[in-house]
Amino acid sequence: MTATPLRIRKAAVLGAGVMGAQIAAHLTNANVETVLFDLPAKEGPKSGIALKAIANLAKLSPAPLAEKTLGAAIIPANYEDDLAQLADVDLVIEAIAERMDWKLDLYQKIAPHVSKTAVLASNTSGLSINGLAEALPEEMRHRFTGVHFFNPPRYMHLVELIPTRLTDKGVLEGLEAFLTTTLGKGVVYAKDTPNFIGNRIGVFS
Repeated sequence: MTATPLRIRKAAVLGAGVMGAQIAAHLTNANVETVLFDLPAKEGPKSGIALKAIANLAKLSPAPLAEKTLGAAIIPANYEDDLAQLADVDLVIEAIAERMDWKLDLYQKIAPHVSKTAVLASNTSGLSINGLAEALPEEMRHRFTGVHFFNPPRYMHLVELIPTRLTDKGVLEGLEAFLTTTLGKGVVYAKDTPNFIGNRIGVFS
């Protein structure tokens, strides 16, 4: 029996660094409306950091966007003005720097704005997924998992799912179906150990 894909019509990516921007690009390639968040810019437009990252996608090689014009579909946002946009998002992928304190702070900031059905995922490759889950309100923890895209996300076939002790089985099945059918990925499950990728290098051999 195949799992029902999650109905992911709109996604948010938190963090407009190289990985976050390219994950946003790949979601956009799959016709998922995507909001790309970053810190508010100190000068110029408030969502300038996300805007700059979106503009940069057109220059990267190999191309993260199926067509350069698709970048215009990504919605730039910042954590100060735009958290209300999270209300109708079905999937939130956090892809900020590998610092536990920054991630925990961000989760506390977004938690009040995320819908009761949205799935939350961290693209971390080295921090404890169970440790991150603890920063979320209890009612959100069953909807949280690690989802680790490899760089570059459009071209690397594998995505790792790293469940926490509390991740709901239905959430994992739905997310796996979304990753395979909508994003065209191969999914492998990994255990929550620090730098789990280094422990699973056999996947590639």
